[in-house]
Amino acid sequence: MVDTSKEMEKLQKLRTELESRLAAIEDEQKTVEEETKVLREKAAIRELEKKMREKQDALANLRIEKKELEDKMKAPNRLSISEAIQKTKEEIENKKETPETEETPRVIWKKDEQTSESDETPEDESKESSEEQEKKKKLKFF
Repeated sequence: MVDTSKEMEKLQKLRTELESRLAAIEDEQKTVEEETKVLREKAAIRELEKKMREKQDALANLRIEKKELEDKMKAPNRLSISEAIQKTKEEIENKKETPETEETPRVIWKKDEQTSESDETPEDESKESSEEQEKKKKLKFF
């Protein structure tokens, strides 16, 4: 019986130790869960703050754009014309600076040197005849 009582004491001590360890683990688990809840809440707050800043920035940019557009609408047309002239000058300068990669082919038309009288069009004949008539008129005058 002595052996069983010693064994029983050992088992009871082991049980008590395991129960205390389990209680410590449960306490630590509760603590970590509470800390995790706090951290999740902080993370959610940071995310909301980030979204709020982004929305505020977007709103500020829209207000700036609105103000610029209102200013442009109030400004006289001369300002917009001068802007257009400036842009056109810049485009021309950019075109001068950048060489064209493709050149347009040039076509040179040559008139046949030997043309027969049958190839001449009636327009050519009328021109010649009018020129000849003018020469004849001049000669008649003298």
